[in-house]
Amino acid sequence: MNQPSPQAVRTIVVATDLSPAADVAVERAARLARQWQAGLCLLHVFNDGFWATIKTVYQGESWAQKEPLLVARDQLSRQARTLGERYGIAVRGETRSGRAAATIAEFLQSQEAQLLVVGEHGEDWIGDTVVGGTALKVLAAANLPVLLVRRPASADFANVLIATDFSAPAGRAAHLAAAWFPAGEATLLYAYFVPFEGRMRMAGAMDEDIARYRSDEHARAQLKLQQYVSTLRPAEPERLRALAMRGEPAATVVEQAKLMNADLIVIGKHGGGALGERLLGSVTQNVLYHSPCDVLVVP
Repeated sequence: MNQPSPQAVRTIVVATDLSPAADVAVERAARLARQWQAGLCLLHVFNDGFWATIKTVYQGESWAQKEPLLVARDQLSRQARTLGERYGIAVRGETRSGRAAATIAEFLQSQEAQLLVVGEHGEDWIGDTVVGGTALKVLAAANLPVLLVRRPASADFANVLIATDFSAPAGRAAHLAAAWFPAGEATLLYAYFVPFEGRMRMAGAMDEDIARYRSDEHARAQLKLQQYVSTLRPAEPERLRALAMRGEPAATVVEQAKLMNADLIVIGKHGGGALGERLLGSVTQNVLYHSPCDVLVVP
């Protein structure tokens, strides 16, 4: 994969169920479209099978006077027109019927989009929270970067935390973050384990032995990180702070994001090792669950 650039972002797709919560993601997508001078597509997926069940169970014939898909199309059209006028961007609305995850994935394959934006909460396909089954399927199936929006878009991303484990997806995430958000401050975080501490204590190691071992492991991690940074060649290396921290990766990323008041975490879809064979790695899933800010997942 070539290193992406803001100019490479020509089309952004944002999935919306037209709820107030989904509007948070739509607003962020519109800001990014204006920032990158990209086109914006609002995608609404209507599950007609689920709607038929609702009408049957709750006797919808007595109260369902309007066809929801037609109402959604009208609302989507109005929202697209309003966004286009407010942000000065090209916006179009698209509606599809079917199961959300599969339909969104199919739609993305038919588009030349470079980014999918989704919200944390919703009333339809996303369910009560983004870490519900449907949203995880969307994140796992998407072959392009996916931005999970948690906060209202009051400003551009200025404080970016990039998680790395030196895997290929993590490398692409770092390159993309440097290219897409060149104006912000960036921190590259490597969270590492110190193995065998427990066994060392069981074998009689003293606190000073453990402290020396931790210090040696931290020095190795820091050197590995610095060598890795030199291969990234970001446009402005002076603004990229490299940080090696001991701890469980997901918890360390989330805690550091809170400490630095990050407004975006950028992370690879999956990492190296056995977990890397999964469509959506466990570290990434845990960051999605607990992140205090928006998360950009890069395949």
